Amino acid sequence: MSHLTSLMHKGHAVDRKALKHLLGRVLVYVLMLFIVVAIIKLVPRIWKDVSEGNPLYVALAIPFEILSIAGYVLLFWAVYGAAAKRKDQGADAARPLTLKESMQLTTSRLALGDTLPGGGASGFAVQFWALSRAGFSAAQISRTTTAFLVLSNTVMTVMIFVLGVLIGAGITQGHLHPAITWTSAGAALALIITLLLFAKKGAHFEPPPPDATPPHTGKHAKWRNMLWSVTVRLPPGANDAMHIIRRPYAIIGMLANPGFDFCAFYLGYAAVGDPLPLSIMLMAYFIGQVGSLIPLPGGIGGVQGLAIGVLIAGGAPGATATAGVLVWTGVALGTQIVWGFWQYWGLRKSMKTWQAEGDHPSATA
Repeated sequence: MSHLTSLMHKGHAVDRKALKHLLGRVLVYVLMLFIVVAIIKLVPRIWKDVSEGNPLYVALAIPFEILSIAGYVLLFWAVYGAAAKRKDQGADAARPLTLKESMQLTTSRLALGDTLPGGGASGFAVQFWALSRAGFSAAQISRTTTAFLVLSNTVMTVMIFVLGVLIGAGITQGHLHPAITWTSAGAALALIITLLLFAKKGAHFEPPPPDATPPHTGKHAKWRNMLWSVTVRLPPGANDAMHIIRRPYAIIGMLANPGFDFCAFYLGYAAVGDPLPLSIMLMAYFIGQVGSLIPLPGGIGGVQGLAIGVLIAGGAPGATATAGVLVWTGVALGTQIVWGFWQYWGLRKSMKTWQAEGDHPSATA
């Protein structure tokens, strides 16, 4: 009898799990249907704005996007180009990547992240695979990737805080609802404080061994173990970021990547309509970048949806906002994909060289 009761409980658990999965899928399909209907209603006006846009602005956006990618490569080099010199990461078996190798790996990751179904997650999987071939240990990759993510999102976080306060207090031109300005500023400030506390903790933090078993089991174990994983990886990575940020080429890369990308964003919008006040354009761009953290190919959907939403909230017509963001998206993705797949073949050659020489890159940094 007890065995039968146990089976019934298990059956109910499976049914609840299946029902939650089904409801989740239905919700996604309903949301997708809503988006498709909205796009269909807007498409004629969007296409009209794009087709009547100024192609000169689109052409000018391309070199800015190239400079943005160059800044991303430079930041990557600042992180991984010195990572292997840190003995406390157990990285004495590897040596820093050269600038050329950094360009090959970074642009390949961007291109694959733009095209593979897993989006950015797929790109980082390729990055992990390539770095392991270059002689970087799993612990080092995890730590340096954390530092890189902290640095690559620092400007975005700081700008959302500053712009949220300036726009919310009415100091700059343009108006946005307090739910956008003050809420975003508060979330950004909380994240900045959290990262600084983790960085301070990371100065004397001893992470568990790479093969450590996650401590949580039972209900919600997946999410609790994920949070545990973040708390053991973030302190040393955040502390490394505080050291790396002192390097001039790290600062240049951090500023150049979002700075030149925003120029392309601004030009993409200007190609189809009159830009909004600079503060609103900046806020739309940086809040849009939060969408890149969603695991979608190229962040497509997340980035655009948030940016368009802020532009509309700032007074832009829906069709114009959508058209401008789509023009910028086309320039950004096109540049990343063309450059990235071109560099991917060079990365494959470099990986063969690393293997032939005992999993060590061949040139010096």
